[in-house]
Amino acid sequence: MGKNTLIVTVEGGGNVPPIYGFARKLMETDYDITILSEPCMKESVNGLGASFVSYREHFLRQDMKEDLFKDYNATLIKNPVFDTVMFGPAAYVIEHTIELIKSLSIDLLVVDFLLFPAVIAAKYMKIPVILLNHMPEILPGPNRPPGNMGLRLGKGFAYRLRDRFLGKLFTLKLNEFKPMLNRIMTSLSMEPLRNTSDLIYNADLKLIQTLKSFDIPIEPAPKNVRYTGPVLDDPDWAASEQWEHPWSEQKDRPIVVIAFSSTFQNQTQVIQNCINAIKNLPVYGIVTLGPAMEDIELKCPGNVVVLKSVKHSLLFPHADLVITHGGHGTIIRSLANGLPMICLPMGRDQGDNAIKVELCNTGIKLSPKSSPTRIKKAIEQILSNGNYKQNALNMKEKIVSNEGFDNVLVEIDDLVINNIKKKNKTL
Repeated sequence: MGKNTLIVTVEGGGNVPPIYGFARKLMETDYDITILSEPCMKESVNGLGASFVSYREHFLRQDMKEDLFKDYNATLIKNPVFDTVMFGPAAYVIEHTIELIKSLSIDLLVVDFLLFPAVIAAKYMKIPVILLNHMPEILPGPNRPPGNMGLRLGKGFAYRLRDRFLGKLFTLKLNEFKPMLNRIMTSLSMEPLRNTSDLIYNADLKLIQTLKSFDIPIEPAPKNVRYTGPVLDDPDWAASEQWEHPWSEQKDRPIVVIAFSSTFQNQTQVIQNCINAIKNLPVYGIVTLGPAMEDIELKCPGNVVVLKSVKHSLLFPHADLVITHGGHGTIIRSLANGLPMICLPMGRDQGDNAIKVELCNTGIKLSPKSSPTRIKKAIEQILSNGNYKQNALNMKEKIVSNEGFDNVLVEIDDLVINNIKKKNKTL
């Protein structure tokens, strides 16, 4: 009999492949997986071989093309994701999660970081809980500012002061939601939170699904943090047809892939600027669109084609350069194929990721407002300088050789088995 595991998540684009990859790893052993999520994920969850339960309130999208985040105009001060996803529906998500833990006799709760208040449900039910962080670290630390700000690290008093100040602002922002969370905890006869972020640190394990060498880890490391390495799975919606070279008679030119977010970030003009940048270059361009962008209209020269959907695992082995928004999934899949990048971050964690690409010297970070001329110069710079390619190949070796999950699986087993034994003793 398998260990009953509940995963609580939403369809947020880049979060889904890492969650599914994690679920597959567990199912390869003796874990039975149930996923609580939106109706638009039912088919893919069933295809994964897991059981599916739909939310009954909030998160009721039947079509993943509908914009969930509504954050394309987010600012550092006001981010709609806090209200629409993370905290606004928290009371209902916690209630539904507790109900499922009871009815399904759940032994392990896995919570998508986007819904981290659901950790409360596991603590109330006294079962192990894992927080899945599908992108690099975003919490502030003594050696780093908060994530999602696109800030570069620095040394010296001024940078330490900056990081300390921004860290306090980050804590204050999260604490705006503390009274609401504490009302929930009080209703469950639980001790109130000192800070909202305590929920993150109180998870039994927080798994960061990237390479530690790609991230800027908090030092000293929080006791529950583990780096498991990236998940390279393609999105479930990506077409699986074998990719064929559109210019099969002339394969002597570099291939530049233009791959932006599968969720809406108002990115049409940025994609068009990238297309215009390669119009007169001796390269071929391939634009890949996701579900939210597949109906946009683009003007393409003869050396550019647009594909609504294609698996990066099939396309990237043929490419020479990737131009991207800087989402963690696209970056890691590019590096896993030894591909240098140009990143034009448009929000979320993308600015931080783009800076890390530059720190690894595997690409160039540009503003999303960059002109076609500026993007063209960056393309020429990368294709003419072999150091970018070599550094990307070095990162590929680290990704391919990563075995971070195997050690973590032992810890997960210990958590679950010990808790089951403890429960059995009390019966």
